[in-house]
Amino acid sequence: MRRTAADHGRGGHRLALDLRLIHGAWRREEVPGPRGPAVVHLRADHAPGAPDRALDPRWLAHHPGRLAAVGVGGGRLVLAADRLRSWPLLWAVEPGAPGRLVVSDDASTMLGALSRPSLWAPAMDELADCGFVTGGRTLLTGVHQVEQGSVVSIDLATGAVDREDAGFFRYEGANEDDPEAFAERFNAALDAVMNRMLERTRSRRLIVPLSGGLDSRLLVAWLVNHADAVGGRVRTFTYGVPGAREVEVSREVARAAGLKWTAVDYERRPLLEAWHAPATGDFLRACYALSALPHVQDWYALMRLRQRGWLTEGDVVLPGHTIVGNMHDEDRLIGGGRVDQVEVARAIVAHHADLQGRAERAWQDPWTAPPLRRALGLAGFDGGELSVRSAVEGYNFRERQTKYINNSVRAYEFFGLDWDLPMLDAEMWHAWARGSARLTVDRSYYRWLVDRQWQRAVGGTAGMASAYYQVTPVPARARSRIKGVLRCTGTLAGAERIFSAWSSLHSSMGFDALITDTPRPRAALELLAGRKTLGFWTTAFLADTWSRGARLFSGLDVRRP
Repeated sequence: MRRTAADHGRGGHRLALDLRLIHGAWRREEVPGPRGPAVVHLRADHAPGAPDRALDPRWLAHHPGRLAAVGVGGGRLVLAADRLRSWPLLWAVEPGAPGRLVVSDDASTMLGALSRPSLWAPAMDELADCGFVTGGRTLLTGVHQVEQGSVVSIDLATGAVDREDAGFFRYEGANEDDPEAFAERFNAALDAVMNRMLERTRSRRLIVPLSGGLDSRLLVAWLVNHADAVGGRVRTFTYGVPGAREVEVSREVARAAGLKWTAVDYERRPLLEAWHAPATGDFLRACYALSALPHVQDWYALMRLRQRGWLTEGDVVLPGHTIVGNMHDEDRLIGGGRVDQVEVARAIVAHHADLQGRAERAWQDPWTAPPLRRALGLAGFDGGELSVRSAVEGYNFRERQTKYINNSVRAYEFFGLDWDLPMLDAEMWHAWARGSARLTVDRSYYRWLVDRQWQRAVGGTAGMASAYYQVTPVPARARSRIKGVLRCTGTLAGAERIFSAWSSLHSSMGFDALITDTPRPRAALELLAGRKTLGFWTTAFLADTWSRGARLFSGLDVRRP
């Protein structure tokens, strides 16, 4: 655990607490204490016993399920977020005598509580480059967020802030390298989290978004393999342009598993008509948590399925968000001996800050450094393989995974749905942290695990064990040979850029339709220059030109350092 401190010096005046929790089933409980009773506001799937345990970092590190907590007592305010950052918490100190400490679980509520809210230019630049704001900062000047796996404590008399990190992902020293032994550990963890999910959701319907890839396939396989406990309450859906290969692969997965399935066509005209409607503004406002691009990929599908009655209020969505695969393409840092921390830091920035094709800008920006330094410290970075993996994956999980990917659950909540992330629950987290680099650095071994579960579920029918969706159907060995030839001729980078630009403008999921403020020819040129689809989205989002129904930032001043 690591503790950091800051001082919001109130000049001797006690901070007045302005608590605005508006979402979900917050429970208010009193806890006796040596300085009088403390009040704990708790939102959790599984009660922690004594409510104040939810504010203890040591306990929080192992707590299963979703949790957020706010404690007041003994002259302090304590804010706690679980490893998933299931429900974002925001706080800010408003100046005055006395000052006012505003706490909320809602972006619009926080915005409305501030006397003079303003956007912070470095945060806007970072969101444009990454899709999220790093660290405990947000888009608004002076407004903070509680990071995943963190406990923030604020002294109401002095304004001093302490933070303890209990949920930063890092690999454990005694790594398991035997494939069968690790498979046993992995499957036991999967059984534990899935059975707990079944117990929580009881008889409600379980909805699996099928992507055609590994993660949703694993969820489907487990549910089929435990059909007696699950019952007939599983449904699946997919979305994309009509005839897309991903849709067809997903259809075959559902058919082989014997599950109900439907698809939502992402056709350009109706998609854009819905996108520019006033209701989209409400959706975006509910989903960005002051710190990330709203995750809009399945927005249209959820809306249509709710309109059809195929999804109903209280259904539980099980997306395939997982602790697996957070190393991405940085496995090149592994296996070559000790690595300098500057090389690791550069690799992290290059991976995450490239939406505009200008990762060097982020690398040169002092704003980028503090969360990077903290990640390296929490990973115990010493240049060795274990700490390199921990730094890269821990940073990715804390920043992109929880703030952008996991935050996709806000869309489910917006449409009246519940959700669960079993493959990020405590047992899965700790099991994966025991895996060796050989088994965890890429998805090869994980694919083998999924194949075994899938063949058990469907009996190896229709050759589906290997029919995963890929952007291109070219076999991996052939792709490797082609890339080798292109690399030898010095044309690999150009070929990859051309393929990426073409794929972005012909998205099988219809996402190119949401490049709404840039003409297609110009977008093609900018994609060739290195910009990404999400890079168009982030800048349009910040400029209030993404959806004609959304005006989130117009009228706010922009402050610069």
